[in-house]
Amino acid sequence: MFLNVATQKNNLKGPIRTETGSTATPYDYGAGQMTLYEPFHPGLVYETNTVDYLNYLCYIGYNTTVVKIISRFVPNNFSCPKDSSSYHISNINYPSIAISDLQGKKVVEVTRTVTNIGEENETIYSPVIDAPSGIKVNLIPNKLQFTKNSRKLSYRVIFSFTSTMSMDQLFGSITWSNGKYAVRSPFVLTKS
Repeated sequence: MFLNVATQKNNLKGPIRTETGSTATPYDYGAGQMTLYEPFHPGLVYETNTVDYLNYLCYIGYNTTVVKIISRFVPNNFSCPKDSSSYHISNINYPSIAISDLQGKKVVEVTRTVTNIGEENETIYSPVIDAPSGIKVNLIPNKLQFTKNSRKLSYRVIFSFTSTMSMDQLFGSITWSNGKYAVRSPFVLTKS
């Protein structure tokens, strides 16, 4: 289970800086600096399981036999997905999204699943998207409506490239909020 309970501001409410004093990027600080309150009240969580990590090994090129040798806990019926490739790494259910090798691609889609663990059984989360210029981010659905009987929901993130990417790495984020909780998913898109 992953919680995204970090801020991208320092303790003086300014941008996080590197050791040299320049403004840090998500490569420098990851999701940000931990906060004190939010780890105990995250609102939404992104759950992963053992098979997600085993599939990751498949996606980076290991076959089922090697995965079983290097992994301590492997379900008896586990086998690598037939279509294993590094492209599928972006679909592992992490709060952050990393997509590489965008050269020539016009649209890329990933899926995420969140579980509502907030006090409210019935709540609606709406997104705020921070996307760099040249990138359009579309969310389907565009709201997450949790009920007493549906505490786990999936959404698709569709990245469309509206102009030529001017940088090798582009950073942004999607923040889901219901007014009480704000759950941020940073993303990075790279050309190669």
